[in-house]
Amino acid sequence: MRTIPLVAILLCGCYVNVPLTTSPDAGERVHVSLTDQGSLDLAQYLGRNIGSVDGRLLDGNDSALTVSVSQVTSRSGEENYWKGETIKLPRRTVATVEGRKLSFWRSGLIGGALVGGLAILVGSGITGNSGGRTVPPPQTPK
Repeated sequence: MRTIPLVAILLCGCYVNVPLTTSPDAGERVHVSLTDQGSLDLAQYLGRNIGSVDGRLLDGNDSALTVSVSQVTSRSGEENYWKGETIKLPRRTVATVEGRKLSFWRSGLIGGALVGGLAILVGSGITGNSGGRTVPPPQTPK
C-alpha cells in the first residue's frame, strides 16, 4: 500500500523546453516566447506584459500559430493558468517556439532522491514501523 504513492511520484517526470528544429505538429505541447512588440500587441487578449505562452498547438502556418493555452507567464515571472482557451498568435509576435521534452537525467535524479529518502525514513523508524513487534495495551488499574 505504501508503494502506490512512490510509484505515482516516480511516474511524474521532469520536462524541459528545447528549441524545435522543425515546425511543430498539431497536438504538440509548445512554449512560445513573445517579442516585446508581441507582448504589447496581444495585451488585450493575454494580459499586460506577458512574455510567454504555453499550451497545445492546434494549428500552425506561415502567418500564425493557434494555441490552446494552459499557461501564460509575465516578463517578471508571474504565472497564470488557463483552461485551454484558444489564442491565435501572429508569427510577427513570436520570438521563439520550443517543444516540451522529458528530461531523463532530472527525472532519474529526483526519483533516486525520493527512493533514497524513503529508505532512510524506513530504516530510521520514522515512518511508524514498529519493526514487527506488537506493543501490549496499557494496563488499567483495578
